[in-house]
Amino acid sequence: MIRIWETNSRKLVQTLIGHLEGVLSGKYSPDDKMIVSLSRDKKIILWNAKSGDILKLLIGHSNYVMRAAFSPNSQFIVSCSYDGTIRIWDVVSGKQLKIFSEQSYFVNDVKYFSNDQMIVCSDNKTIRLLDVKEGYEIQKLE
Repeated sequence: MIRIWETNSRKLVQTLIGHLEGVLSGKYSPDDKMIVSLSRDKKIILWNAKSGDILKLLIGHSNYVMRAAFSPNSQFIVSCSYDGTIRIWDVVSGKQLKIFSEQSYFVNDVKYFSNDQMIVCSDNKTIRLLDVKEGYEIQKLE
């Protein structure tokens, strides 16, 4: 369950129900029209921020989804998981577009930049810079 609060008045604005297990994170899209949430249920839910309706259910990870972030133009979502993958999703279709693999390491965090690059942090004590469009690693810091 996700609860959205109006911070100034401290009033509950909306309750979003859809995940079957604990929600680990949620974020608004850059245009504030959508919310992405992720959970221990291995699912990512894309919500309409105004109505609270579920827009898409993104299924593909085989372990906890740790982080998700919108692209700066709100057209894509990048997600990372304890299954060792980073996935790129199309917001409109809900289809998975790309999978980057970290082999056997948990992927803890990911950030999407405006130049179609993303940074990935993993349990193997590395930080990687990836090119989203071309699907290759630009740099790896250990």
